[in-house]
Amino acid sequence: MKPYDKFAYVYDRMGADLHSVKMAEYTFRIIRKFDIRVASLLDLCCGTGTALKIFHEHGYNVAGLDGSTAMLSAARKKIQGKRIPLFRQNLPCFNIPDKNKSRKARRFDLVTSFFDSLNYLKNKTELKAAFHSVNRHLEPGGWFIFDMNTPEALKTLWGSQCYAGAENDLAWIFQNDYNPDQPSAACRVTLFVKKGKGWQRHNECHIEYGFENKDIKNLLRESGFTVKGLYNCFTFNSPAPKTTRICAVARKK
Repeated sequence: MKPYDKFAYVYDRMGADLHSVKMAEYTFRIIRKFDIRVASLLDLCCGTGTALKIFHEHGYNVAGLDGSTAMLSAARKKIQGKRIPLFRQNLPCFNIPDKNKSRKARRFDLVTSFFDSLNYLKNKTELKAAFHSVNRHLEPGGWFIFDMNTPEALKTLWGSQCYAGAENDLAWIFQNDYNPDQPSAACRVTLFVKKGKGWQRHNECHIEYGFENKDIKNLLRESGFTVKGLYNCFTFNSPAPKTTRICAVARKK
């Protein structure tokens, strides 16, 4: 089963969308800090559409992109009645045609990507390809804001940890394994969803890959960006050795 095929339908109920709420609020702080002018915004790996809804309510002309049909289905329900285009495409390479066909790719003032979506890319080649795709979809001087798990997060927060939770009609188990050679971590998700008098079991596997901060900066620069900030996420402090999540702020040259 592909990641998020079933997880998408319980994603918000488990509170996973709350990270997007925090990142949207943090993004507004970044926008104020750098005095960014935003009219149009693309949310990359938009998931169930929580951030899209927030940005739309703040008056931005937004669009969302995700590789999961199930996640996009959940997003459509959340933004129903709002004129927000959604695109199903996979990273690292994506292309949204310009409406007037005067350019190859539609461009935005800001591209965002939240909740370690970019950690699903397997290596530096794929991450750089994704950065190139983002660059093509930005206006000159446009901005790119994203957060990622650090290798430290995959080692300590994922590691060999097991997490579980339950509600009246829903239960979940996350079993994690860390591979120091890449580094990467696999999260094996088991969901139990009550249906009628019985329960249905669903299994998914999510694998994330860690990237060093210096490599992220170098790949951004090689992809046509100026790195304006790399932070311990939700702050404006530099990452420390034990930082588990970073946020990058980059601007297209």
